[in-house]
Amino acid sequence: MKKLFFALAAPLLVLPSLALAQGPAGLFESGRIRLVEEARITDENLPENALFQNPRCLAMDGKGNVYVSDFDANHIKVFGPDGKFRTTIGRKGQGPGEFLWPANVEISGDRLVVWEAMNRRFSILDLRGEFIKSAPAVHGGQGELMALRALSGGRFAAFIERGLSPQFQGRLPEERDYALLLLSADLAPVRTIFEQKIRNRRWTRHPETQGLLQVGFPYHPRINADVSPEGTLAVGPAETYEIGIYDPDKGRLASIIRPFTPIKLEERDKQAHFGIYKMTVFTEGKKTVVAKVPDYVVKNTEFPEFLPPYRGLIYDGRGRLWVQVFTAERKTNVFDVFSAKGEFLNRVIVDGASIDASFATAFEKRFTGDVLWKIEKNEEGFASLVKYRLTPGK
Repeated sequence: MKKLFFALAAPLLVLPSLALAQGPAGLFESGRIRLVEEARITDENLPENALFQNPRCLAMDGKGNVYVSDFDANHIKVFGPDGKFRTTIGRKGQGPGEFLWPANVEISGDRLVVWEAMNRRFSILDLRGEFIKSAPAVHGGQGELMALRALSGGRFAAFIERGLSPQFQGRLPEERDYALLLLSADLAPVRTIFEQKIRNRRWTRHPETQGLLQVGFPYHPRINADVSPEGTLAVGPAETYEIGIYDPDKGRLASIIRPFTPIKLEERDKQAHFGIYKMTVFTEGKKTVVAKVPDYVVKNTEFPEFLPPYRGLIYDGRGRLWVQVFTAERKTNVFDVFSAKGEFLNRVIVDGASIDASFATAFEKRFTGDVLWKIEKNEEGFASLVKYRLTPGK
C-alpha cells in the first residue's frame, strides 16, 4: 500500500472531533462500497404542479428534510426524511420570495438561501418560505457560483470562478480565476480563503452569432473544493495529488499528499469528451437530436498529455473525504477515502448506483451520516430523487 504523507502547515493541527467520522466498523475494509437504494421519488409520486422539470441542487435541514432547487420550475421542492413530498417554496418572478432559475440552494440553521442565476441574487427565506432579504452576487458579471456551503455561526463558504468586471477592456484572459470565499451570515464577502488561476479554457466567438463564448479544455487541471460537516474545507487544484485542508478563519492547516503515476491521455478520452455534444437538426421539417460536435469547439479545444490525478472531491456525512480518481481503465466509480484526520482509509469501488465522471464535483447530491441523497436523470432526461445507504460491499 502506498504511503500517505500528511504535511502540517502549522505547528499544531486542530481538526474536528472524530465522533462524527467513525461510522460503521469495517465500512471501507473490503475495498468496495455498495449503495443500497432506500427510496426513489419520481413524477409519479408528485402532484401535477410539482413535477420535476430540471432539478439542480440539494440541501438538508437539521430534521433531515430535503430541499431541491428546480431550475426550470422556478421553485424549491421540499421532501421529508422518508422522501415523501411536503410542499414547494417560491414561484416564478422577480419580487420578494420569487425566483428566476434557482440554481443553488443551502440551509444554515433556520434559513434557506437560494442563488438565482437569472435574477443574479441570493434570496434568503425562512424554512417555511417566508422572504427575509436578498443579497447581491459575489462572483462578478461573467463568473460562476460553483458551490455554496453553510459554516458555523451562520456564515458561508462560496466556491466561485471570478468574472470580468463590467468595465473590462482589452485581451480576454486565458486563465480561470478560482476562489474560495468566506461570507458573512448576510452573504457579504469577509475574506478570500484560497485563490488560484488555471489555464483550462479559451474565449472565442460563435461563427454565426459572433457572441462571446468559452470552450473548455477537457482533462486540464481544475480547482476542486468542498466543506466538511464540521466546517473544515478541502481544496485541491488537481495538478498534483495534493489537497489543502483549511480552516475558514485560520487558513491552511495541513495537506494530504499522495504519490500517483500519471496516466497518458488517449484517443478514446478525446472521443469520450466530444461524444457529450448534441445538436438539433431539421430534416424535411422534422427535428432530430444527433451526436455532433461543432467545428469551432474542435478547433479551440486543447488536450493535455496526461490525465490529472483525480476528477474531484467530496465530503460525506461523517466528515470523510472521497477523492474520485482517474484509473487506467477509465472507471468512474473508484475513490480514495480519507478520515477527518486526513488518514488514508482505502481505495474503494462503489457499486449499486450510477457513478458518473462528475460525481465528486456536481452539486446534485448531499450526504447525511451514511445516507446519500442524489438527483438522477435517465436517458430520456426524466429526473428522480433517490435515497441510498452506504453499506460494505463484497
